[in-house]
Amino acid sequence: MTGKTAFCTILALSLSAGPVFAVDRASTAKIPLDFELSDGHRFITLSSLPAMPTVVNFWRADCPPCLREMPELAALARSGQARVITVALQRPTETAAAPAEIQAVLRAPLLVLHGPSEPRGLLARFGNRIGALPHTVILDTGRRACAQRTGEINRQWLAASLTACDKS
Repeated sequence: MTGKTAFCTILALSLSAGPVFAVDRASTAKIPLDFELSDGHRFITLSSLPAMPTVVNFWRADCPPCLREMPELAALARSGQARVITVALQRPTETAAAPAEIQAVLRAPLLVLHGPSEPRGLLARFGNRIGALPHTVILDTGRRACAQRTGEINRQWLAASLTACDKS
């Protein structure tokens, strides 16, 4: 078991026992967030995308809670309520080796990008200083973080967070 797999497994077990490591907080940062990541064909810069609420989800294929939340993210993307960007913190070959049901979800209107080989700096910039996965950040139309959660998300959290972000 790799260190990353062990960490995801420990986090998943901890979360199943209760929200010990789940962090749910609104960011007070007023600085727009940005990144430049690859979709496998070209580099995408967050700031170059049209302004709209955006959900950025950091995940790995060997992280059970990451995989469980993918259908909710795909449903949100299909609804058009927000742009959904998934950032796979693994090699593209590892993403391609994800289970078939996840591959089907990734073909939904999600923007699937791959993070850097050492993602701690990117995760810290998006409010995750401990590097735990999954980590989800909701950005307002100005690309400022207005909600984030380290731990598994669900439809209710997405809906409540998007509504709260819309009011801020």
